[in-house]
Amino acid sequence: MAATGADRTSTTGRRGVGPLQWAAASLVTLAACAAVVVFFTTEVCDQQMASNGNVVRVCRHPQMTDPPMVVLGLVILVLLGVFFSEISGFGITLKRQVEEARSAAQEAIRETREVEARHQETTDDLADGVREALSRAQPGQAAVSAPTDPVGRLAARYNEIRWTMSSGRARTQAMSDVVDEMIGLLRGARDFDVESHLHSDDRGLRLAAAAYLYANPDPAWGRALAEAAVAEDKPFNEYWALKALREVFRGHCEYLDEETRALLQRRMNQMLPGTDRAGQIRKLLHDCPARSGGQAAV
Repeated sequence: MAATGADRTSTTGRRGVGPLQWAAASLVTLAACAAVVVFFTTEVCDQQMASNGNVVRVCRHPQMTDPPMVVLGLVILVLLGVFFSEISGFGITLKRQVEEARSAAQEAIRETREVEARHQETTDDLADGVREALSRAQPGQAAVSAPTDPVGRLAARYNEIRWTMSSGRARTQAMSDVVDEMIGLLRGARDFDVESHLHSDDRGLRLAAAAYLYANPDPAWGRALAEAAVAEDKPFNEYWALKALREVFRGHCEYLDEETRALLQRRMNQMLPGTDRAGQIRKLLHDCPARSGGQAAV
């Protein structure tokens, strides 16, 4: 049995011993004494065939692989865990430090990937803004007039924010403010063309479609909205499309067919754990659990 890596050491270099350690030490001593007593007072017997063909009863002292000794050994290992972060014995290793380091490394990798994704998103958005500005500045290019309808103006403002602001809380808040205005503007609207907005090349107009369905949930649009959500190239747009999707299916889980469910499940599996978009899908699938043998409404 081996132990490495003492857990508790005071700032002066001396090992601190508290009530828990004293209790564990006492139990370790008792378990060790019990192991000695078992070894000398207990016999393990079995039937063996002698060379002359007769079956004889052979007894021996317990070995470390016998069940009573293994149990006592495991008890000692667990108790020693109070003192050591890594304990090995009987082919079993308790590695608290290793597990903690692995968890920390995985978290660091996840955060690094998220930072890289945000930086790449900002770079792409700024590049889109530059291309838009250059296209407007081309000689002979007709001046692009500002949208006259309120939805178009909000969509244009959203795109402008993406093109001119760096990724961060300020930009997210500015884009969220635009969505809030869209929701307020579109709530109860009767002449909104969901189809054209949902499949527009303009990210701002696609966001308006998500805002409309969030404000006016219609389960008939569930499948189309789910497909548009997973096809989005920007996390913010995808988040709001998924958020609208939860509203669309709220109270209408019968419209969530198995193909759409599988589509959302695959998308969630592609995302980094803990992202807000994965959370939206997880909540939706939790709210609308799969039904065995059920048929979705059409």
